[in-house]
Formats: sequence, C-alpha cells, structure tokens
Amino acid sequence: MERETLKKAMMECFKDGEFQSILKEIVAEAMAVKDAEIADLRDQLKKANTHINELEQYSRRLCVNVSGVPETPNESTDQIIVDLGKMAGVTVTPADLDRTHRIGKGTGGSPRIIIARFTNFSKRQEFYNSRRELRKPRPVRGSVVSTEAAGKTFISDNITRDNQHTMYVARCLKKEGKLHSAWTDVGRMKIRLREGGPTKIIRSLEELREAADPDHRPDADPAEPSDADREGFRPAQGRNRKSARK
Repeated sequence: MERETLKKAMMECFKDGEFQSILKEIVAEAMAVKDAEIADLRDQLKKANTHINELEQYSRRLCVNVSGVPETPNESTDQIIVDLGKMAGVTVTPADLDRTHRIGKGTGGSPRIIIARFTNFSKRQEFYNSRRELRKPRPVRGSVVSTEAAGKTFISDNITRDNQHTMYVARCLKKEGKLHSAWTDVGRMKIRLREGGPTKIIRSLEELREAADPDHRPDADPAEPSDADREGFRPAQGRNRKSARK
C-alpha cells in the first residue's frame, strides 16, 4: 500500500506546474553541462587531428611528386630524377636521393606518379624550384627521359590526404570566384582572396571556409576527389603549378 501511495504522490507532483518548471530547469542545466563537455571534446579532437596532420605533412618535407613521366619496363626511378634534374639545370646524384618509386598500381592508362625523397632539404628545394625549367628542357645525351616527356612533366609538393582535400575544395572555390588563387609551399597551404591581395596561410578546411566561404553550408561540401582525381590534381593557381598525392 505504501508503494501505491508513494506512486500516486509522485504522479501528483508531476502534474504540479511548479514542480515541472523546477524539473525542466534541472534537466536543462544538466544538458547544458553535457553539451559544453561534448563541445570541448570536439574542440580537443579537432586540435589533435590538426596537429597530427601537421606532423605528417612535416615528415613529407623532403619529398616531391613527379607526374607525367612515361613508365617503361625495368625502369630506374632514381635515374629518371637524376636526368630530369640535368634537363632542368640541376645536378642531382644518386646520393641526393633517399628513395624513389611509383605510387599506386599500374592501370595501363596514365603513368603513375613518382615520389622522390631527398636526403637533404636544400637539394630538394633546388630540384623543386627548377621545375619551370622543364617547360623547355635541356637536351641530355643518354637520358632515360625524352625532352618531349620532360616538357610534360609536373613536379609538386607531396601533401597529406587531408591537405589534398582542402586544396581540392580551394580549387572548387576558385571556380566559383570566391578566391583568386591557392597553392602549397613545402606543404604549407596558402591562398589569396583577390589578385594582388595578401597571402594567407591556412591549416585546415575549416580555416579555408572561414576565409573564403563564410556562408558555406556543410551539406554543400563537394565530394572528396577520387584516387584518379588526386593523381591528376592541379592547383587553383595558374602560374604556380602544383599537385597533390598522398
């Protein structure tokens, strides 16, 4: 009987307007605390992911991507880089190269990208900064790369998957007229909102959105590029040719 009496009393309390108001306040306060905790955890996760991405990008600072070089049986990718260096007016020796290899599985279509990791940053920069010289490559006797193929070669930073997607979105924003240019500089992502305007370094897709597309709706995000799109990635900025591939 006591149990039934207690149950009845509680039901009467729930019907009381003042009690309902107090209960709502208690629940609202508890939910606010939980919401704050969730927001804080999300912020910590975002910062951690950004930090991890930056560490991964830094680990790639000695690497470059070389695309457009035809594949041949039993080729030496080291020799390809050495010969491309000669054609661009840069001396690259096998000792300057830590490792080189093609990326991905051969499909019989476009040649796979070559990733080259240098042993020192200065030589990497010398090779990378000479990339425009390959527009009119120097003829090199005995080169494993023809001058015609060298002229179609594309040298770019090697950037993380997250940064690839951010630069892909930047290219979409350029097409929409929301920014003037976007490019990478030793893995650092940079944008310019208008011609002649200041250069802004961005660290994430969120920072890109804040700078170039503050009215963006999350449901309007473009789909991530396919692997094929990544291999053929071209930057938003026409005068600085750069690509990205993990």
